[in-house]
Amino acid sequence: MSNDGGGTGSDWGRLVGGRYRLIERIGSGVTGTVWRARDELAQREVAVKQPRLPGDPDDESYRRAAHRLHREARAAARVDHPAAVTIHDVVVEAEQPDGRDGPEAGLEAVATLDQLPWIVMESVPGESLHDVLGRGPVEARDAARIGLAVLGALRAAHSVGIVHRDVKPANVLLGPHHRVVLTDFGIAHAPGEESLASGGELAGSPEFVAPERLSGRIAGPASDLWSLGVLLYAAVEGSSPFRRTTPRATLTAILTAEPPEPKQAGPLGPLIARLLVRDPEERPDAEEVAKELEAVAGPATAEEPQDAERPREFAEDTGTERPEEAAEPPEADPAARHDPTAPKRHSLFRPAPLALLSALLVGGIGTATHLADASSADTAEQAAEATDAWIPHPQPDMAAVLHLPRHYRPLDRTGSATDQPRTALYGDERGGTVQVRLLVWDKAPGSPMDQAREAHTRSTRTTVQGYEAALADTTYDRAGALRRVMRLVIRTDDDRMYELRVDMPKGTPEEREGTSVFQGARDRLGIVEG
Repeated sequence: MSNDGGGTGSDWGRLVGGRYRLIERIGSGVTGTVWRARDELAQREVAVKQPRLPGDPDDESYRRAAHRLHREARAAARVDHPAAVTIHDVVVEAEQPDGRDGPEAGLEAVATLDQLPWIVMESVPGESLHDVLGRGPVEARDAARIGLAVLGALRAAHSVGIVHRDVKPANVLLGPHHRVVLTDFGIAHAPGEESLASGGELAGSPEFVAPERLSGRIAGPASDLWSLGVLLYAAVEGSSPFRRTTPRATLTAILTAEPPEPKQAGPLGPLIARLLVRDPEERPDAEEVAKELEAVAGPATAEEPQDAERPREFAEDTGTERPEEAAEPPEADPAARHDPTAPKRHSLFRPAPLALLSALLVGGIGTATHLADASSADTAEQAAEATDAWIPHPQPDMAAVLHLPRHYRPLDRTGSATDQPRTALYGDERGGTVQVRLLVWDKAPGSPMDQAREAHTRSTRTTVQGYEAALADTTYDRAGALRRVMRLVIRTDDDRMYELRVDMPKGTPEEREGTSVFQGARDRLGIVEG
């Protein structure tokens, strides 16, 4: 079963990569389909993007594009910033000769990069900036704060050679604790490469596309800064300066029309004007844009990264206890306040209902949100407990960081540069029999799937941090005692191999703990690039 991005009804309930159960199709666009899915290993809800490419899968040009998409998806998975949507996994589905899905058929499956990757992303509770602007424009200070977060995500993407190419309000999520998240790196490309969506349509949303892309020039970081300028304009005015009645008229306006001066931008006005200069060489660079946004947003947000575990409230004073009541919103610009024709503005960061963000799919594909199952207070408490319970164990000689529950302690270390693999062994200090091993080979002895096959076990191809990986689950009979072994095998781009292994007694209460430890250690494992 290939991934063609069609998202047909027959895909409902499908298990992607032996791990992600498709629950609901949220929507589709020219670049693919987004699904709400359940991660059956980590027991969490995720968003899964099923990309689409134009052309015949048997053509060489299609194969080259599929290879490039896989390469770029792996690069996008390395975009590391609190305001960038987290890409958990990039999965190339194995073709099943008998039509079956799932890990039981893994040994007979054949996966190639000619198939399109499924992109697994975090599911963010909240609403989009597009939805917010449907209720009216926002204050300039709030727009600057959003712009700072989006800019941070873009700079992180640019640092790994990725240009987003679809910065727009529908792709900006406003989550709990005022977290701002830039989504949909699904049409992102490396600088120097350009592509068309199906039917020859330019990928990206017309109102926010930079003029150099329409002129046939190569998109670079400056193209994303143009789109950021249009987003800031739309945030304070309520709509983009290039919106017209037809897409063709919109594109013509981008190439030829001067944007009207924003009436409600206040101190953001000069920056917006500079970002909307048609010559990309004349636009300010990201560092300069950040300084100007910080000046408008206020000192409390300048250079303050958001913590994904506990995102800080905007303008929160970190030196004093935060009061329960919300701060008063900044006073509106006097000119805008007395202009009867100006759209009504509102303070962005007031409580708003959560919504399923099907609006993300307009003109493209983005990640989707879901309603939180618990109250925000319960969720915050659970997150704090989870963070407090897991302790990092740096492994300098392995170029990795292993996270384990607080009650796990190191038991043994073996191996060296000349005696491979290096192994770190951990166990439960309370006397439990669950054991955790992290192994590393400086030179991979084979592919992750080869290693999984050697165990004669159920195996599933996957990726971790963009690296080739495989999951395996085996039960052994050792002198009449059943032991279950869960393994994650990873091969890095510089040909190192890692194995995370958790051994536990089968059919006992400790099996549940061992499974939980494996899931948590797997999702928290950090590998340092060589």
